[in-house]
Amino acid sequence: RDRALGLALATALLGHDDQRAAALFAEICAECDVREAWLGLATARRRLGDTAGAAEALASALRRHMPDPAFAALSDAIAREAGAPGWCGVSGLGALTIRRTETDSADPTRSRKRKGRLEVTAADGRHLVGSPLDLAAIGATVGCVASERGGLTGWAWHPGDPNADPVLTIRPARGRGQLTLTASDADVTTPNSGLLGRPRGFSVPAAALRGFSGLLHVLGRDDRDLLGSPLDPAAEPVAMPGGAPLPSMMGVAPRRRPPVDVVVAVHGGAGHTLACIDSVLAGLRRPSRLIVVDDASPEPELAAALDELARQRRITLIRHRRNRGFAVSANDGMRAAAGHDVVLLNSDTLVPPGWLEGLRAAAYGAPDIGTATPLSNDATILSYPAPSGSPIPDLAATIGIDALARRVNVGGMIDIPVGVGFCMYVRRACLDAVGLFRAELFAQGYGEENDFCLRARRLGWRHAAATGVFVAHLGGRSFGTAAPHLRARNEALLERLHPGYAELIRAHVRADPLAGARRRLDLARWRSARRRGGEAVILITHAAGGGVERQIAASVERHRAGGYRAIVLRPSRAADGARCVTVGDGAADGFPNLRYVVPDELPALSRLLAGDRPRVIELHHLVGHHPAVLDLIGRLGVPYDVHVHDYAWLCARVALVGPERRYCGEPEVAQCERCVAAAGNLIDEDISVAALRRRSARLFAAARRIVVPSRDTADRISRHFPAARPRVQPHEDDAALGDPPTAAATARCRVCVVGAIGIHKGYQVVHDCARDAAERRLPLEFVVVGHTIDDRQLLASGHVFVTGGYAADEAVALIRAQNATLALLPSIFPETWNLALAEAWRAGLRVVAFDIGAQAERIRRTGRGILLPLGLPAHAINDALIAAAGLSRHQ
Repeated sequence: RDRALGLALATALLGHDDQRAAALFAEICAECDVREAWLGLATARRRLGDTAGAAEALASALRRHMPDPAFAALSDAIAREAGAPGWCGVSGLGALTIRRTETDSADPTRSRKRKGRLEVTAADGRHLVGSPLDLAAIGATVGCVASERGGLTGWAWHPGDPNADPVLTIRPARGRGQLTLTASDADVTTPNSGLLGRPRGFSVPAAALRGFSGLLHVLGRDDRDLLGSPLDPAAEPVAMPGGAPLPSMMGVAPRRRPPVDVVVAVHGGAGHTLACIDSVLAGLRRPSRLIVVDDASPEPELAAALDELARQRRITLIRHRRNRGFAVSANDGMRAAAGHDVVLLNSDTLVPPGWLEGLRAAAYGAPDIGTATPLSNDATILSYPAPSGSPIPDLAATIGIDALARRVNVGGMIDIPVGVGFCMYVRRACLDAVGLFRAELFAQGYGEENDFCLRARRLGWRHAAATGVFVAHLGGRSFGTAAPHLRARNEALLERLHPGYAELIRAHVRADPLAGARRRLDLARWRSARRRGGEAVILITHAAGGGVERQIAASVERHRAGGYRAIVLRPSRAADGARCVTVGDGAADGFPNLRYVVPDELPALSRLLAGDRPRVIELHHLVGHHPAVLDLIGRLGVPYDVHVHDYAWLCARVALVGPERRYCGEPEVAQCERCVAAAGNLIDEDISVAALRRRSARLFAAARRIVVPSRDTADRISRHFPAARPRVQPHEDDAALGDPPTAAATARCRVCVVGAIGIHKGYQVVHDCARDAAERRLPLEFVVVGHTIDDRQLLASGHVFVTGGYAADEAVALIRAQNATLALLPSIFPETWNLALAEAWRAGLRVVAFDIGAQAERIRRTGRGILLPLGLPAHAINDALIAAAGLSRHQ
């Protein structure tokens, strides 16, 4: 998933597996406009005989990037094979390159510039490959600038011409004169500058800027501001003084509330911008106005749509001739709203009916409230349901969530340290007292509203969260690859202007005063999802993922297919470390605020679960849970089944592997207690082994059923708990998988190891086998499809490759892609099932494993592998692998 590694891999595959190379290049090109990726795609497609596809990829490389002389011959060939009259390109400085495939002098080439694009055609009107050339993209400059000690520092590069050192111009916003400099420091560290980004650093000391004053534009060769520009290097000392807050200057509340106008700054994104405007206009009533500031949007269709809305007098339109950034645009909108309250609304939002009235009510909930902000899926400290990663709702979902918020958080108003600028109601009295955004400091955006709110706090104004209003926010679409740099620049600036700001936000997050409002909203959504007359099944499990999680997902789907609501309870921790239970509707974590402290909130959790009419509880795992979670069984009064996935029911080390890093043999309890004392407890609970087994015996005795996946597991459980009567229910039918084919003759044995390989899963076995293969120079190599506890050590042997983690649905294809001879399942303990075994079989591999546990039971029953004695030394394991592959040790 790393695009830089993907590009390297795709390049290496050229000439070896062109189909896969083309697929990888295409994936990269879909996300990253990089010349090398387009040229690689053109090469791969040409090798596959896709002439039209090769020409299309070459055209994409030429259209937005300077041509690479090293690929001139390839470009000639592709253009000729595609029947094009030639190809063309242009350097960042405007020099046009034309290469003809047809030499008839009576057919000259013509060029014409239209709307920033250069059309290059033959006399008969046919375009050369690459035409029309996007001059703006080829000449674009990407970078970021900040002030430092009265001077400037930053970086820049040309994505369309990456080998060129950017030439930048510093020009005052008012006055004459300019300064030219070249960004040439190739050692500058700029993460996230883009795939194959080649930024160059620059710095300008304060002395070099003495002839200028006020705002300075730092411009690329495209005459556009770098992110962070314009800025005033001398403006930063206007930070607010320290000390106690100034007394409030607000006086009594005004007799009459002024009207409110909505200000939307726009720059591109026609689809989401017009959807936002439509949602606002649907409920806007006079005298409120929608003021749209078009910040030089580059999309003609958007500009035309805004013009039509203005002609119809549905919006007030302000248009910038060149892009000025959010802070300037917001200021222009707030000036146009003179005398009115203002709502600053991002153009990538969707608002529900009644949103403006809800915000207005919160803003006027007290005389000293200056701003009010709603909840949103993406709103930093006001995000719901989770702080990050929440799904983006459409308008219908937004209206639904808002309706629930209005009902359960009616009139909700909670103090927050600062408003959030995606949708912020600003009272006119506060705006007049504080002043506009400081665009001279924050440039295009990020942090200007925080600075405004902090200045307002100094004047005694408060900021409120309107918890009864919800507004959807697309989020994270501004400023491209340089966005993290502008954000980091402005965050550092905020801390310098307002020392302690970061800690103010951290303290708010720790205290989490919005937790109650979020939980009420989650409760409302939870209850609204109940089916009339429906019943539920409750699954109690851990939060560690892995094979247990896959079985939980399968169980959830099975219950849903049967018409039941599948409720999953997982362990979690509160901010103070208290143990909690988080409630989920199925395997997905869609209700993170339904988190209950155990045992304190068990009554509330029981009431919630009882409302879903549970018919049975499935007890899958207790690791991470407070033991009081078991009280739910009695409180709910329903039967329960125990599902055994591992040996945490009897072993505090879970996998029956002790400090000697080998299978313990399941000794008496006293020896187990000594093992745990020496090696540590892995079940996240302070309990002795004896007490653990007594509790498990009681749970097994009272359970409706004890479900285990294999006969071996049933026998072990019965041995430790004689009263238990486990029922064997395999996770899947091995017989339905089909037998792997006989391994083909090969000169070298490639062994596939699947999964997350820790000590109990056989890490030491793989490590020792790899070292033995290296020392004896055996025709043997290992590939781990997954990851291990120490990849670096394995890779150092020279006989192991590690793919890295994978999603469950990728496993079989990834195993097949390794072209392995055999699979090795090196687990050194008795597995209860092992999902990797079936994945290896599906991928067509026989499996070598140790003669222990469910893995041995399944291989012996199906005959699809080889069993080795547990504890066999590495050299003997390697000899067995080589023999199974039909090789000689010296081949």
